[in-house]
Amino acid sequence: MKGLYIHIPFCKRKCAYCDFVSYSGMEHLADKYIAALAAEAEEYRGETVDSIFVGGGTPSLLSAAQIGKITRICTNTFNMSPDCEFTFEANPGTLDDDKLRAMLSGGVNRISVGVQSFNDGELRKIGRIHDAKTAYNTICHIKEAGFSNINIDLMTALPCQSMQSLKNTLDIAASLPVTHISAYSLIIEDGTPLEREYSRGNLILPDEDTDREMYKYTADFLRENGFEQYEISNFARDGMECRHNVKYWTGGEYIGLGAAAHSYTGDVRYFNTSDLEAYINGAPREVTKLSKSDKISEFMITGLRMIRGVSEKEFYRRFGRNISEVFGAELEKFINLKLMKYDGESYSLTPRGIDVSNSVLCEFV
Repeated sequence: MKGLYIHIPFCKRKCAYCDFVSYSGMEHLADKYIAALAAEAEEYRGETVDSIFVGGGTPSLLSAAQIGKITRICTNTFNMSPDCEFTFEANPGTLDDDKLRAMLSGGVNRISVGVQSFNDGELRKIGRIHDAKTAYNTICHIKEAGFSNINIDLMTALPCQSMQSLKNTLDIAASLPVTHISAYSLIIEDGTPLEREYSRGNLILPDEDTDREMYKYTADFLRENGFEQYEISNFARDGMECRHNVKYWTGGEYIGLGAAAHSYTGDVRYFNTSDLEAYINGAPREVTKLSKSDKISEFMITGLRMIRGVSEKEFYRRFGRNISEVFGAELEKFINLKLMKYDGESYSLTPRGIDVSNSVLCEFV
């Protein structure tokens, strides 16, 4: 079964580190945008999906009535499996009881909250609109409203972040009723306000060694507190891995609705325009035909992000070739360098390999 992604590109204020397609001050276009989503969804009427992810942007910036429209697009247009994982992204300070009721009544059963840090100074540095207390209270409120599957996003290697402030953030995170934690190192993206501050020498960032120390501490801490690492940056309580994101990492097919959304089905990838008004006015998609070698490379690059790695049997089932025929030299090289390991069935990154994963993965292009 496919996954369904719906992009909501509206934000109250764009974060200083963000290079996602999102717009502040454009909420007046939300109703027209939702109508365009409904029209695009009609092209896929009757498709069966077992995961839905409404991301952004800030989907929780929508009104309760608009959230209801989004959930009805899903329930009325698609054939949702009985156990469909239905995620809605939210930011602290943008939720209320009416919005939470609209999500629950619309079938949403998982909420992903963009916390990033429980340190107010760090939050200000990266341009978040909430403070630590609001984030804490928001998660408690979501639980009290009836949601049992809650993810929080955290970031490491933030400006002025110390090991002690990271430990404090993780202590608070582990005390909350969450089932999943995504923890990403900050990346300074070109063209963002944070990049401009960094280029002027106005940002104090942890050095590379501290960044790696933070990553290792985070992984060890979360494992000791019941969150098993199943992907480079993702940790879950038993059975609570994000089904939708696992589709991306294991080569599953998915439908993308909205500005800048991508779809992947068969040998084709579709790209929607990132221009908000052009999308509303029905701009056509771009279409890219994937070759077999494209699909093999993508399967390796995403699959090696998973802690379980890439299965030899699954590789052969998908592509009709032995993985060693295609990537024998690369696999041997990285095993000898102790950056990868082979357990008789699958190839995966070692802890050292995870530290330099970008360098490793680019060799499978």
